[in-house]
Amino acid sequence: MAMVAVAAIAVTACEQNDEAGNSSLILSVDVENITATSAKIKVSHNGKTADSWYGLLTTDTSTREDRLIADAVAELRKGDIGSQLIFSKSYVKILTPLSPKTTYRYIAFGLTEEGEVYGERASVEFQTLEQGGNSGNEDNGDEVYDRMLPNPAWSIAYTGAGTIDGKAYKHTVSVNSTDKNPYTIAVIYASEYDPSNPSALRGLGEQLVESMKEYLVAYNNSYGTSFVLNDLLYRGSGATAFDNLNPGYYIALAIGITAKGEVSGLYAVAPEVFHIEEEAATSLYASWLGDWVLKGDNNISNDVIIGRNVANKSVNLYGLQGLPFAVVGEYSTERNDIIFSSQVVESNYEFGGGQVGDIHLLGIDNEGKTYKLDEGSYAIAIAGVLDNGYRAIVRYGLYEPGYPKFVAMFLTAKVGNTYYDLGQNIPSFNGIAELAPATTTSAVSSKRFAFGKTPAFEQSRALRLGRKIEVVEFSR
Repeated sequence: MAMVAVAAIAVTACEQNDEAGNSSLILSVDVENITATSAKIKVSHNGKTADSWYGLLTTDTSTREDRLIADAVAELRKGDIGSQLIFSKSYVKILTPLSPKTTYRYIAFGLTEEGEVYGERASVEFQTLEQGGNSGNEDNGDEVYDRMLPNPAWSIAYTGAGTIDGKAYKHTVSVNSTDKNPYTIAVIYASEYDPSNPSALRGLGEQLVESMKEYLVAYNNSYGTSFVLNDLLYRGSGATAFDNLNPGYYIALAIGITAKGEVSGLYAVAPEVFHIEEEAATSLYASWLGDWVLKGDNNISNDVIIGRNVANKSVNLYGLQGLPFAVVGEYSTERNDIIFSSQVVESNYEFGGGQVGDIHLLGIDNEGKTYKLDEGSYAIAIAGVLDNGYRAIVRYGLYEPGYPKFVAMFLTAKVGNTYYDLGQNIPSFNGIAELAPATTTSAVSSKRFAFGKTPAFEQSRALRLGRKIEVVEFSR
């Protein structure tokens, strides 16, 4: 870390006018993370929060400090001094934009709203680096700040349709960076971002780190690679695509992540919210919508309906096990298939016996193991089109070594920490489960859900819990 302590670089501390303010106030200044265009200043003092002070940045390193201070105060008195004062015992600010290879002086001194200087000032001189240089820290990516700080070296924006690594995308986000601090790019619903509480972004960053770690484990296990978190981070300018976003209003962020997987505290927020509109359904996507019979290779069939969730992105599968719940499947436009993963289908459902719990979609493998959802979602099955044009459901991970050999997906109840079955009317896909068009239209026509409406399954009474189910952690 390139850190310059007060005593290390041209520091001045002398007595000031003690007639106003706290005469015993003593300030100190540190400078860190010096780049070609920025530097981080840290100011602290031994007084109270109510003790006000002012920070002066100048390239004049030859004039006496008391003269510089007097000139600065004279200028401040022409306006509202109070609005320029700082009331903080522990202050951090990234100075930017600075000029490359230039010597600066930063002076912190006690100042009242009446324009009276008091206490012991402190100052520090530092020189910015040449353009393209760094402070020796950014390449390591190990700097962590104690609070979230906007990084002026990053500017982020939604850039719409674009090409990344030779591939065209509909929705891209780009970051222009003039330093080498590592970061990742994320988007969140605009309604979830609170500009008055940037500290909440640390929690988001921690979630992103966990997601990236899970992704790396899955990817490395599947392809025999040995990528690490550092390989997923951006340094310098970068861009990524978000073509799988659901319709809504979003805001893009760059969140600093160190090579060690810690949230650095640096961030940048796009200046504008962007809107993703729902697309018109493609003919391939629309071909999945309708009434079907899911015929398991165990001779158990379910009359099901596939309805639109988000056009070209996801579907709702109704009627699994004859139950009135919507299971969400993720649709791929590239492959024209649907992946069904473990999920919470409904929360706080009241069962016939008065118990309240959640409805989960889980997978069971060829050894009779049922994998629970607590440690994250996992893919169970894929619905696709066979070479002969017929549609079928097969297990996910067919060509992934070590992946559980799922033979069925089924709805379960979770009450407390205990799982229960909801009936045995479960089609299996030891080989394949056929998804055949219904010979007769079900009581709920596909027209009912063509625009995302929920089919009106009738249920005479609340479900009752079945037998207890033993569940295990998901593993490959």
